[in-house]
Amino acid sequence: MEHFNSLAMAVGIGLGVLLLLVGMGLGARWTRRRGNRRDHAMSHSEREQMLQLLHELGTWTTEYSGNVSDYQEMLGKLSDEVLTSVPSAQTEHRVLVLLQQIMKSNAQLQTRLEAAEAKLEKQMQQIRCYLTEARTDALTGLANRRAFDQKLEEMLMAYRAGGRSFVVALIDIDRFKSINDTFGHQVGDDVLRQLASSLRTQLGQAIIVARFGGEEFAVILDAPLRVAAERLNEVRRVIEKQQLQADATILELTVSVGLSEPREDVLVGPILRRADEALYAAKHIGRNRVYYHDGRTPTLVGAPEVARH
Repeated sequence: MEHFNSLAMAVGIGLGVLLLLVGMGLGARWTRRRGNRRDHAMSHSEREQMLQLLHELGTWTTEYSGNVSDYQEMLGKLSDEVLTSVPSAQTEHRVLVLLQQIMKSNAQLQTRLEAAEAKLEKQMQQIRCYLTEARTDALTGLANRRAFDQKLEEMLMAYRAGGRSFVVALIDIDRFKSINDTFGHQVGDDVLRQLASSLRTQLGQAIIVARFGGEEFAVILDAPLRVAAERLNEVRRVIEKQQLQADATILELTVSVGLSEPREDVLVGPILRRADEALYAAKHIGRNRVYYHDGRTPTLVGAPEVARH
């Protein structure tokens, strides 16, 4: 009797543990990999693959749940036999067979789960690659406009909820069209890549550095407006002194910069508009300058300098 009770207890514990492991295993395997899918619209084929995988997992867990119900019913019958009569060697044998069936079923499920995990890992890797490509500018390796816009929306929402302020800076290469027209687009692409690398190095503490489009870059900084403006003025001076080599051509560049910060804005549009107005002022006055917009008017940072022609 004592031996049977031990076997019955082992079966009961085994059922409980297996059910717990199945739930935890499926949940962990899925949630561990879903973080990077946020804000991603899967393609039709990716969606179909994911749905198929989830369908398979659902089928397996349903099948296993049915097996567990059968095992519980068998265990209940064996328990009733013990309560109504003295357990025989045949009864103990049936308990051992039941336990072996549970272990075999668990091994089969584990094999299926491992196969599903491998498929899920492959699928999530494809999604991660897609996300990286979708948020990265192919030419410069910086974040692209889509990634920048999303981050700007997040920053404004946090600010409106009582978070810290931030600064948006638009950086434009002076006379970039003449570089393309004179030396060709390949040289222009080399210039964009080298400038992007320089911005990434000099603005390593920025929240995001992105290619905004064409020869224009955008940055979000966690700093007061005037402090950020002074920082960008330092960056401008560094760029002015650099010599960029594109193919066999040595080029000296200058950039114009416009900055702004959120005020009572409910949308990101006015913030970008003020930064663009400040950038326009820098271009209109003579280029190679930094202006910030304080909500009233664009203001020049530092002393005027003569731009190269």
